[in-house]
Amino acid sequence: MRALLIVALAIPALADTGNAVCARCHAAIAKKYAATGMAQTSGRTGPSAFKEEFGHPNVTASYQLQIEGVTRQLEYFLGSGHIGRSYLFRKAGQLFQAPLSYYSAPKKWDTSPGYETKPYPELTRAVEPACLQCHASPSRPFVDSGVTCERCHGPGEKHAALPGKRNIVNPARLASEQRDSVCAQCHLTGAARIARAGRARGAFAPGEKLSDSIAVFIWDTPEGVEPTATSHFEKLNRSRCRQASGEKLWCGTCHEAHSDSTPAHYNQQCQACHTERKCTGSQSQNCIDCHMPKRAAARSVEHLAFTDHAIPRRPSPPSTQTATALKEFWTGQSNPRDTALAYAAANLDTAYPLLEETAKANPKDIPLLLQLAQYHERMNAEEKAEKLYAQILLADPTNTTAAVNLGTYKIRQGNAKEAMALWLQALARNPALISARLNLAVAQYQSGNATAAKASLKTVLDYEPAHPAALRMLAQLP
Repeated sequence: MRALLIVALAIPALADTGNAVCARCHAAIAKKYAATGMAQTSGRTGPSAFKEEFGHPNVTASYQLQIEGVTRQLEYFLGSGHIGRSYLFRKAGQLFQAPLSYYSAPKKWDTSPGYETKPYPELTRAVEPACLQCHASPSRPFVDSGVTCERCHGPGEKHAALPGKRNIVNPARLASEQRDSVCAQCHLTGAARIARAGRARGAFAPGEKLSDSIAVFIWDTPEGVEPTATSHFEKLNRSRCRQASGEKLWCGTCHEAHSDSTPAHYNQQCQACHTERKCTGSQSQNCIDCHMPKRAAARSVEHLAFTDHAIPRRPSPPSTQTATALKEFWTGQSNPRDTALAYAAANLDTAYPLLEETAKANPKDIPLLLQLAQYHERMNAEEKAEKLYAQILLADPTNTTAAVNLGTYKIRQGNAKEAMALWLQALARNPALISARLNLAVAQYQSGNATAAKASLKTVLDYEPAHPAALRMLAQLP
């Protein structure tokens, strides 16, 4: 099955007021918050308190990535630097992730997560909107650094014009589900996050219930998940502390809202519920050393470890159980449409019958039809897949995934003209679709237009200078 192509999506605007406006009235809070990891989790590269070591042959001290004879300016970063940073560059108005990241503990540049098995240093991995949504300002990434005030407090335009408690969100004053949703929007990924029908994935605003915007599915296992940066919320929810205290315990119980908490603060919060007595298991006398230990990241990503928010009484070995079933996080149940999409997102074969059945009742649901079309391909039902791609394009002519994949069917049928038109349509919307441009080059050459084929291949190499197929094809053209 061909992978779903990721294209740039507009993040819904939240009337982004900006931290500087908030600081006019909340100067002390703004100053404290500016020093936190959340406030520093994205920004423009350049002089700062965080210092990388520049000993890697492909990265200069001026943040230039030099690979295969081309240079990409690393203008932005994601990550506070506590674990490390990933870097972004622009090309033709799009943001792409660099194949090298900086890791703080070993103090070195190394392969970015997900690039370990790549046969060449890929330069066209588009930055997903979800990354910017949680690491950057809501509607204007990198205008402000890091997670801005409005990510937790909601739109600030009315509050800035007429300050008052009723026109700004204070998470601590919300009902428990809305309060917890503020943190869960970024710290609850689960195995799959599915936008509700008719809602964009980034539609949530503080003060709402996150469950109204998205369905989050987790693995249905007693042990839960291996730790990742976005599993904290799920692990905390499974903890005995949460289950015993119910709605009383939330992220803000232990984490100070506008500053990075200290071990002494965590101890104080633990001892508010647990009888204070001398600890015999930790030389440091810090509760979190034993009860929230650092554990290696899921999928064995090198250099990464996260705090275990399950708060175990005693450390336990990682789960070795293989999960094959999902359940909705909040209720354990969900509607058939969201369940089918979740199983597809988790790449499970059991999604196929669910998608087929659910599509009958939702014949205009584009995300559902798109996943079903790809599962048709996966199950060798190519006629059904082709029909669905055509149906999707009629409903949504801007859908690049459907255009690229339908073009593949047209070229197999000998309809090169229609195939090339579909690929050109997709490339006009996303010029970095390398597979589509390679297919276009082959079709152009076979149609007798070697000049156009060469131009297409040169464009591929402009984006991906080390692409082996493009280099080989260009060398073979007369």
